[in-house]
Parts: sequence; structure tokens; C-alpha cells
Amino acid sequence: MSAIVAMDAGAADVLPLPVKAGAENRVHAKKQAGAKNIVSRHFDKAAQSYQSGARLQQQVAADLLALLPEVTPQQQKRLLDMGCGPGWLHPKLKNYCSELWAADLSAQMLAEAKTLNQASCFIEADATALPIPANCIDSIFSSLMLQWCPKPADVFAEFHRVLKDNGCFYLSTLVTDSMAEFRQSWAQVDNHAHQLKFLSAAQVLAAASAQGFVCQSDIRTYQLFYPDVQSLARSFKQIGANYVAGRSDSGLGGKKRWLQFAKAYEQFRTEQGLPLSYQVLKIVARKSR
Repeated sequence: MSAIVAMDAGAADVLPLPVKAGAENRVHAKKQAGAKNIVSRHFDKAAQSYQSGARLQQQVAADLLALLPEVTPQQQKRLLDMGCGPGWLHPKLKNYCSELWAADLSAQMLAEAKTLNQASCFIEADATALPIPANCIDSIFSSLMLQWCPKPADVFAEFHRVLKDNGCFYLSTLVTDSMAEFRQSWAQVDNHAHQLKFLSAAQVLAAASAQGFVCQSDIRTYQLFYPDVQSLARSFKQIGANYVAGRSDSGLGGKKRWLQFAKAYEQFRTEQGLPLSYQVLKIVARKSR
């Protein structure tokens, strides 16, 4: 996926994207690129429906936003919103910087964000290969994007590269035990992949620390409720989160398994409906070297 960058006047040249050498690495890179393109297409399709379905995303982003320090008019601070989606948070993020940059893997999400006219720079790119000059970002805000990246260390390496000395990132991501009700219900039906694989909080924090960040963190459980599994599945599609690598169930057999899944999920029903729980790790990290 090509990187399209609108840089402000006088900015340094865009850095070339890294290319791995060797046949094995090329095959690996091709597979990763293919998966990222599929993820991007899913989010492209959800660009206009995202905000109406993003209940969890809005709750988590609001809590993460509360951790950012406000800036005075005299301070010149450039903030990068990594995984900005349709930019619905940009009017609020403007209170925490003098210049806002927005980046996302999805071209359609960026197109939606542009209509708000809040950011001065829009970057279509993978978080592991940002076409941004080194040491030019004061802070990075990234909410519920990292779980889509197979190797968090590669993301943190890029964060470390583009951040200025003592720059900070503010990040939230899903970790182990997220969607436990969903996973346990499918386990009663088959052993196929039906959701993302989430890393533990310890693994994510270790990856950040290894890149030279000093981290403070917190884990909180968020819970949403749905009247039925159809509504739950529809919410995934609304935000583009309905891609799972390795999933291959379809046809009548898929429909039969779906009905079995719906029946199994009923064991979790409460007065509020069918619950879906998320374990969210929030990190505030400073670049120390």
C-alpha cells in the first residue's frame, strides 16, 4: 500500500520505506503486506459507519485523552494521531497540540478525517513504516490500533524514531482475556480462529521498554452489552473489525456453526443483554534514549 503524505511546507524529505533482503524475507513481507491490505479494505468499507458503532473506541479514547497534558498557546507541540480512523476525536485532540498530524492505514478513513479539517497533515501508512522524518514529533496518541499489528516492537521502534527526545506516546490496546465470552462460546462449537490473538500486557510493555521507553501503565475492563449475537456481529462490521486471519467458515456448515455459537453465548446473558468484555491496557511512555 503506497504512502501518501501531505507534509507542511519546509518539512524534511519523507524517509524511504525499509525493504528486507532475501527470498525468505520477501515471502514473509508479501504475506504481511497481503494481510495489511485486507485489514485496510475492511476499514475502508467501515469509514462512514465507524462512529455509529464505535462505542468501545469512544469510551477508551476519552479515558486515554484524559491522560494528555494540555498545552498553552505559547507552546509549539506537534501531535501525531496514529490510527486516527475517521478523525472524530480531532476537535478534542486540537486542545493538546499546536499542530495535529493524522495517520491511518485506511485511505477511506483518512478521507473522512479530512472532511473535519482539523489536522494539517494526513498520512496513509503502516504504523511500522511511517514516512515521517526522525525526531520531529512531540507526542503520539494511538487508541485501539496496536492490536492490529502482529509485531508491537516494530511499531514502538517507529515511535521511538519519530519522537523527539523526551517525547511521549499515549496508547491503548486490547490484551489477553479480551472478548472472553466470545472466545468461550466459539470453543463449544469448533476450534477455528474467530477473533484476533491478543498479547499479554507484559508482552506489550516489554516490547516498548526494549525500544527505550520508560512506561507507566494501567489495565481496565470495559464491557458492552448486546440484545443478541447478530447485533454483536453487526457492531464488528460497522467499525471494520470483522477480519480474522485464518478464518474460513462459510456456507450451510458455517450457518449451522453460527446457530450453535448463538446458543452457547446465551449462558452469559444478563438483565442488560449479552456481554462482551475487553481488557484494555493504557500506556504513557517517555522516550529515554
